[in-house]
Amino acid sequence: MTPATPGPVPPNDRVPPGRGLIRRGRGYTLVEMLVTVAALVIVLGLMVSLARYVRDRSSQVLANDLLAKTETLLQRYADRHGGDYPLIAPLIPASGHVDEETLQHNALRNNRELVRCFRNQEDLAQTTFRDLPLSVYDDVTLRDPWGGPLVYMPAQHPLVGMAPYNRPFLLSAGPDRKFLTRDDNLYSYDLVLQRPGTSGHSE
Repeated sequence: MTPATPGPVPPNDRVPPGRGLIRRGRGYTLVEMLVTVAALVIVLGLMVSLARYVRDRSSQVLANDLLAKTETLLQRYADRHGGDYPLIAPLIPASGHVDEETLQHNALRNNRELVRCFRNQEDLAQTTFRDLPLSVYDDVTLRDPWGGPLVYMPAQHPLVGMAPYNRPFLLSAGPDRKFLTRDDNLYSYDLVLQRPGTSGHSE
């Protein structure tokens, strides 16, 4: 019996030579490339945001640590001097005229006098700040992670900080380095109040 001969292939079912190979080996389409680029941009944006958050968080932790250490030095200074705190150039001028430029100038002077008081007590500054980088402590000034000087306040002031019981405290102007924008200011008395069993009242 003679096998049946296959009939002609209909024109619509014919595949041009090489068409299947071209289909399987095609590159990315423009839409696929745009989607890939968009995904990479989103991932990169998330990574940058995370890095910024980690950096800001670590800066705040370091600033709080500096405030806490300096607060301890301040209390040790007072204990050595019969409860008296150092007499240091004030941040707020006696004239009552307050602007950021004046405060920045006074803050640097205030900070240097505070460091000098601690250095005059021999062990106070050396044992506490000796391991800090030069950008934070250089034997002359004590700066927060954003480059602003830590400031000693002998009493509360409505423009920059209201310490409980009108006690002396230390102040960082925060990331914006401006004392009058209190939203990001950091205060040593906040750290004292956060300690368990501490009321913030120093007898």
